[in-house]
Amino acid sequence: MSGRTWRRIGVPYGRRSLLVLAVLVVTGLVWIGWPIRDSLTAQSRAQAQEAAPWLMTALVCGLFALAVAMWLDAGRRLDALAGVAGLILANTVVRAVLNPAAGGVEFVHALPLLAGAALGAPAGFLVGAASALSSTIAFGEPASTLPTQALIWGLSGMLGGLLWRMRPRAAWLASLPLAVGAGLASGVLLNLMGWGQEPGTTLTSFYPGLPPVEVADRLWAYTRETSLIYDLTRGATTAVVLGLLGHPLLVALRRSIGAETTPSDPLERDTVEPAAIARREDRAQLERLWNHDDRQGAQP
Repeated sequence: MSGRTWRRIGVPYGRRSLLVLAVLVVTGLVWIGWPIRDSLTAQSRAQAQEAAPWLMTALVCGLFALAVAMWLDAGRRLDALAGVAGLILANTVVRAVLNPAAGGVEFVHALPLLAGAALGAPAGFLVGAASALSSTIAFGEPASTLPTQALIWGLSGMLGGLLWRMRPRAAWLASLPLAVGAGLASGVLLNLMGWGQEPGTTLTSFYPGLPPVEVADRLWAYTRETSLIYDLTRGATTAVVLGLLGHPLLVALRRSIGAETTPSDPLERDTVEPAAIARREDRAQLERLWNHDDRQGAQP
């Protein structure tokens, strides 16, 4: 952004949304990272299956609260959330029709990340998590791992929020390496979801009672041996989709909700249209003349 500070207008992104998002993310990461933070008490697969319905209920309630918070932050404008709803529906269709899920080739992480870049981190999280839930319920068979998978999709979309204040072209270019990194990170978290529920005795298996650093080292070793290529392929696929379609979609999404970028520094007047500057100066001059005439007429 060349050192310039830009202010976003009209985007459903505010204190309420950030607060609800923070609660969801922190709670979710505490749950997913249970095998690392306290390996001795980590849940078994049977215990995780018993807790799955409660997790699903909590996640659905959390996503509903996030949508309401975004609606309130947008000034109770339903049209501001239309882009979010459209992306959730589109990603659901993408998973059902265009997602081979073979060899790590997945297209479903592109739209959540794009939503975060265009509409903010809360929107990216909502698109990712909600589309994971809706697509599985509509076209698949929900499993006990669905709440955790939906949370990971939401985290991928939330990463796009890092690009939210950037101009469209800069955000689009920055989204390409970010997509690769998100693919790798999501792979590690997906591995943790099942790896921590199957203890073993090898150097790459989960072993209860180890300190967090050693558990994390074992998880990374397990990822390198089993899914690293798939995870990088997932990230590369997302980057290719964003490279081909990301820029026009990013511009269209920001325009669809009436978002604008305006310079917050008077020194950035060169970024404003000259005609607009002239109109502002003429209006200011007329106001000064009008106020001057009023003062003259008020004198005895």
